Amino acid sequence: MMTFNLFRKSGALPVHCAVPDGGAMPAFLRGSDWSFEGKVDDLASRLLEIDKALYERVVQETGYFIFSVP
Repeated sequence: MMTFNLFRKSGALPVHCAVPDGGAMPAFLRGSDWSFEGKVDDLASRLLEIDKALYERVVQETGYFIFSVP
């Protein structure tokens, strides 16, 4: 299981970005709209079913995963 650093974008729509612990932080997360929310060990438990099938592949290709939770 991989540990992720979780970031949240401020605003009306709850958007999150998960970056593997120890991975490079994308430049857009340095903006004032994003804040660090903490670390999470089980990212899949926070995702919608449709996102669970994709997130590992996306993280491998991009180094991060952006998602929204209701």
